[in-house]
Amino acid sequence: MVLTVEASEYLDRAATGRSRPMLCVCDERDGEARYVYVKYENFHEELTSDHLVAELVANVFARDLGLPAAEPCLVQIDAAFVGTLPDTADGVALCAALQGAPVTAFGSTQISPVRRWAPTDLVHKSQRQEAALLYLFDTLIENTDRGNGNPNLLMSGLSFKVIDFGHSFQRCHRRATLNGSTMPWCNGGIGNHFPGNMQHIMYPSCREVDTEVLEDFTSSLEALTDAKIEGYVEVIPQQWDQDTACAIIEYLLQARENANQFIEQVRGVLK
Repeated sequence: MVLTVEASEYLDRAATGRSRPMLCVCDERDGEARYVYVKYENFHEELTSDHLVAELVANVFARDLGLPAAEPCLVQIDAAFVGTLPDTADGVALCAALQGAPVTAFGSTQISPVRRWAPTDLVHKSQRQEAALLYLFDTLIENTDRGNGNPNLLMSGLSFKVIDFGHSFQRCHRRATLNGSTMPWCNGGIGNHFPGNMQHIMYPSCREVDTEVLEDFTSSLEALTDAKIEGYVEVIPQQWDQDTACAIIEYLLQARENANQFIEQVRGVLK
């Protein structure tokens, strides 16, 4: 079950990130207020319904596998809220993206205090297990947006806080960029270890990962039932792309069935 909230007050727009989500006060049904980062189609020119679907499914999937991911939510935005957006460049751009209100947007509850991971940061011994888990997860869902050129990771103290999953499952998008490419559980299907901006930020720290971490990831993935995985489609709003949602579910079912083969491929790139 994914939390549903209603946007009640616009606070600001993020200065970083491609979509530059807006920070809002959002109300739960019982009246409790939350600070939520909200994104919707056309917050940047490439952000489509495909990305919203991938963002939500991957976020829920991450939490089911034990990753320290922010809590996702569905954000109801009505025309009255859109009318309160400021008469600034950001406000005008947001109004244009939300002109179809009422709409349901993706939200990520604010984590505080945090700082952004920097490429120069070190992975400490106490962080290695989480670092390996993040690498395994992003590799499995083919998330291309956590590389050296764009780390896309928050830190709270020495703890990772994982956000931003919109560039996951890209072979399942309507405008598929990976369609027909090799699956990550097949030979040659993993490419996020090559040097450069696209190399995953946690790859170097995983070179000596404990076998137990790989086995635990495999066990967690294999433990997800058909009902659990197929249930992800039920949290997707009807107005979002349902074909993409179904394609992602099919992909995850295949991933679970090929969990051991996936880990063998990972072992190969970590040598």
